[in-house]
Amino acid sequence: MLDPDPKIIGDKRLLGVVPGKPGVGDRKEPAAEETVMVWPNLLVRHAVAALVVILVVVLIAVFFDAPLREIANPLNTPNPEKAPWYFAALQELLAQFHPLVAGVLVPGAIVLGLVALPYVDRNPSLDPRKRQIARATFTVFMVLWIALTLIGFMFRGENWSWVWPWQEWHGEL
Repeated sequence: MLDPDPKIIGDKRLLGVVPGKPGVGDRKEPAAEETVMVWPNLLVRHAVAALVVILVVVLIAVFFDAPLREIANPLNTPNPEKAPWYFAALQELLAQFHPLVAGVLVPGAIVLGLVALPYVDRNPSLDPRKRQIARATFTVFMVLWIALTLIGFMFRGENWSWVWPWQEWHGEL
C-alpha cells in the first residue's frame, strides 16, 4: 500500500514504495558484451557518414553546372510554368479538373481515406502479406500519384499541351 503521509527526503518528496516485480517480464541487466557505447562507436560513424555526404554534394556542385535563369520578371511568366516535382501531380489534377475538385475534394478524399483505412483493414497482423487491403490501397495511390507526377513533369509543353519526351519543343525548362 502507498504511504498516505509523504516523507520529505532532502528537497524531494517520496510518496511511497511499492514492492513487486515489473509489469512485463523480469528486470535484467544487459550483459557486458551486448553494451555498445555511443561515444565513440556511434557518433564517429555518424560523423564520417555526414562528411562523406557533404563531400559528395560539394563535388557535384563543383563539377556539374546548374545555371540560373535571369531575374524573375513579374510581367513575363515562362510558358509553361511548372510546379516543383513534388507538386506536379497536383498541378496535373488542376489542369484536368475544376479547382474545387482537384484542390479540395481529391486531397480531402485522400486524407479521409487514410483516416478510414485502419477501420477498413482491421487485420492486426504486421506481416505485409496478410494486409491485402492496406497493400492494395497504398499501391493504387502510389501508382496514380507517380503517374500524375511523371505526366505533369515530363510530358507537358507550351500551353500545357502533351509533348512526348523525344519530341523537341522550343520552350524553356
